[in-house]
Amino acid sequence: MQKETVIEVQGMTCGSCVRHVGGALRKVEGVSNVDVRLEAGEAVVTHEGVLSAAELVAAVEEEGYTARARV
Repeated sequence: MQKETVIEVQGMTCGSCVRHVGGALRKVEGVSNVDVRLEAGEAVVTHEGVLSAAELVAAVEEEGYTARARV
């Protein structure tokens, strides 16, 4: 079962940031699609339902950004 989670990301300022955040999320096992939106300050992640939002947030934070799942 696929699920969509929106991760709010603070600290993205340019295209390079978008690539870093997207790359980190794509490395998480179970992620099938990532759409990082610089101006909105968010990443929309499509993933397997067993994957938690906390795992996605952790992947972004490991890249040095502040993140939280939108509820």
